[in-house]
Amino acid sequence: SEDEEVKTKNVWLKGHTGEPSKRIIRFTAHSISRLRDGYNSLQSTSVRSANSHPKCTRKVINVGDALEFLSGGFYRATIHRVVQPPKDQQQATRLGVFYFCRSDDDVTLAPLAASPVLKRIGITRRFEDSAAPTMEAWRKGRTSQYGRSDLTPSSEKGVEEETIAGVVVKHYN
Repeated sequence: SEDEEVKTKNVWLKGHTGEPSKRIIRFTAHSISRLRDGYNSLQSTSVRSANSHPKCTRKVINVGDALEFLSGGFYRATIHRVVQPPKDQQQATRLGVFYFCRSDDDVTLAPLAASPVLKRIGITRRFEDSAAPTMEAWRKGRTSQYGRSDLTPSSEKGVEEETIAGVVVKHYN
């Protein structure tokens, strides 16, 4: 409703990262996606340019939490959110195709410490290796908790947190 849009400031899904290793998204013009560049500033990535054809498509590849964990932070999970489309695009037909790539359920999401690259650049750990969740625990934890858990304010401005499978998960406002 219009009241809900005002209350949520047209945000349909707060800024978050996703649980799979990577996500390939193909969609038509008139995107409603917003991506955050690393952990810096939230930037709009519109797939519609001034001269884009209405039938054109774009692809976005998002890195998910699992790949960030396995790469020891070398690849950072893409922070993204969903917002209401601009008024001039609200009646446009949209088509999105999402392809999720996940590790097998029994894979432990600890950094691949034997990697020569990670040995050279170092590892950013979100948890101790012994506490690393499996892909199954992470997938089930993220999907079963979304929208059901109480978020607590973070020390970062505009960020709320929850803990899933022993890992702090951030939600960006």
